Amino acid sequence: MSSKITIRLFVLLLVACVGLVQSVEKVHAQDDAGEAVIQPYSENPWYWQYEGKPLVLIGGSNNDNLFQWTGSKLTDHLDLLVSLGGNYVRNTMSDRDDGDAYAFKKLESGKYDLDQWNEEYWDRLEFFLQETSRREIIVQLTLWDHFDMSGGNWEKHPWNPANNITFEAGVLEGEEDFYGGSVYDDNKEIIAYQQKYIDKLLSITLQYGNVLYNINNEGSQRKVWDNYWASYISEEAKKQDKEIYVTSMIFDPSSSVRHVMTYRDLYSYAEIAQNNQDSRGARGPAHYANITNWRDKLQSDPMPMNNVKVYGSGIGDNYSAGSRKEAVARFWKNIFAGSASSRFHRPEGGWGIGLEEHAQTNIKAMSMLLEEFNIFESVPHNDLLSSYVTSVPSAMEAYCLANIGEQYAVYFPEGRYTVDLDPWIFARELQIKWLNIDEGTWSEPETVSMEWEGGIQEWGHRGSVRLTTPGNESYVAFLEVVEP
Repeated sequence: MSSKITIRLFVLLLVACVGLVQSVEKVHAQDDAGEAVIQPYSENPWYWQYEGKPLVLIGGSNNDNLFQWTGSKLTDHLDLLVSLGGNYVRNTMSDRDDGDAYAFKKLESGKYDLDQWNEEYWDRLEFFLQETSRREIIVQLTLWDHFDMSGGNWEKHPWNPANNITFEAGVLEGEEDFYGGSVYDDNKEIIAYQQKYIDKLLSITLQYGNVLYNINNEGSQRKVWDNYWASYISEEAKKQDKEIYVTSMIFDPSSSVRHVMTYRDLYSYAEIAQNNQDSRGARGPAHYANITNWRDKLQSDPMPMNNVKVYGSGIGDNYSAGSRKEAVARFWKNIFAGSASSRFHRPEGGWGIGLEEHAQTNIKAMSMLLEEFNIFESVPHNDLLSSYVTSVPSAMEAYCLANIGEQYAVYFPEGRYTVDLDPWIFARELQIKWLNIDEGTWSEPETVSMEWEGGIQEWGHRGSVRLTTPGNESYVAFLEVVEP
């Protein structure tokens, strides 16, 4: 074989090898990109996964439309959340607060041109998504918030024909017409501009894998509105080879679950945040029971249940929201009932505790528990608990997650409680340690013996471990089986 042929074959072989390496790298890059998208956990679809790892979404923030914040005001807030172990924020595309930017350009006349963008609005969104993505914070983004145009807000909003040069007078009569007069009545002019807005939004958000989509905030419109936009954004995402995960928050939490179950082809998770307030949800054990009831309904086709808002502030002067004590308990009960997320709503002062001191304490403590406890192999198991005062069952308030035979976690709200835990296996000893939520500290582990009624070898008798909270603060008991 001549030297020229040998060199030519070598060159061809080298090119082929380089091509193979590039193909492999491309495949790996695609795999990595897929893992970097928030999606239901492949091994347990009650939860989420991101970058190939399962996670529980926990958080709090002092604004519901964080994208409107700029510079260090935003980044310092995100850094604080991450320092506590938090990874979850809410973002409504809202524009009703002082200092908020509108999406459309304002002309010298004082009116808006719906054919021109206000780049400041979109730059803020881009910056927000860059900073949350960099910190691996998951964003639950709400497209439409009808409160932006309710009451006096409609009088100044760019969508109002009186405030823009785009629509003729009378094409929209008010907020209800903006929703009802577009999709319901097939008003093609209005729909075209609504789609233009959503297209611009998606051109930015689809570049980021840390975004979950919610159509409506506390929606009370007919279902066709929510379903129209859920279908629209999913189809637009598919055109760009993207898969997104969508829900819609109905004003009533039970209706939210019914809605996503009815239209399972459109929705991939349930948003049950309205359960976390006094007026639409429930207090005490009833709050927990609501979630486990909805979980039972979803059992045949599981999906994550999110709680993007946990209400409650102060002593409960806001009757609809409830108290700060209730907010803290709800934050924990959401997770112990098997929810995929829990986030404190708004700053202290009426509706929630945001990322204030009490929220920080509980987010940090939850993060500490999740570092020790494998929640992804556990399920709610309050059937393992019983009141040691059998004549007063209502005296017990405790909530259990368990991977039977391995690990158990029992949450106790503020107060002093004693309950019996039946691990439901034959065992002599378990190791226990207590997480003091308020102090953010673990006790030293100790070994406790199971007590058996009638003896461990007797048929029909049960074994249990008695759990008494060490003090009046909120606690979690974390137990592991030492030896079956």
